[in-house]
Amino acid sequence: MTHARFILMADVIASGDHASRPLSTHLKAMVKAVNLHLGKKILSPLTVTLGDEFQGICDSAVAGVGAMLWLEHYLRQKPLRESPSSSPYQLRYVLHEGAVETPLNRERAHGMLGPGLTLARRRLEAHRRGAPRIQIALTNETLSRRLQDLFGVLDTLSQDFKVADYALIEGMMKSTDSESLARRFERHRTSIDRRRRTLKIDACLTLERLLLDLADSP
Repeated sequence: MTHARFILMADVIASGDHASRPLSTHLKAMVKAVNLHLGKKILSPLTVTLGDEFQGICDSAVAGVGAMLWLEHYLRQKPLRESPSSSPYQLRYVLHEGAVETPLNRERAHGMLGPGLTLARRRLEAHRRGAPRIQIALTNETLSRRLQDLFGVLDTLSQDFKVADYALIEGMMKSTDSESLARRFERHRTSIDRRRRTLKIDACLTLERLLLDLADSP
């Protein structure tokens, strides 16, 4: 029987620029961590299907949106640094609501078939031809467009983040206590406040809340 499912698919951008073994190890650890984080919100766990790609089935649009946001934070909290001069990898994502013909596998999302998976993969490959890094394709086209627009703004802001600032950025996203952050990062409080404004941390957090609220709307 065919069912419409929320398919989350992602792959590593320019994976050939990274050594295969550390990339694979990092990717598998991240996928394991996000599966634990999602818990019952995932129907078929995210599974690395190729060396640089993974897919899974979420129970809702908001679970898929939450997973992508969580993965973006993880990549800033624990970036893969193969050398001091190397750049960490980024992911491109597709959240697609489409048909899956094979029964759900509660252990791993491998070997699934259906037009939804085919379309999700096509969308993922379209990134190489200029499509957005994060693509949303739900049956509700208005919701898809709004989520897509919000992700586009968030991605534009986050592309200005430098690797050297990742720890500080994540710290500011978790806490508004500038005094505590100043002690932790050995900076003056006014420097923390200035960086929060420059990096538009509050705007990023607002966009994340809007994405989750919108994805969870009826």
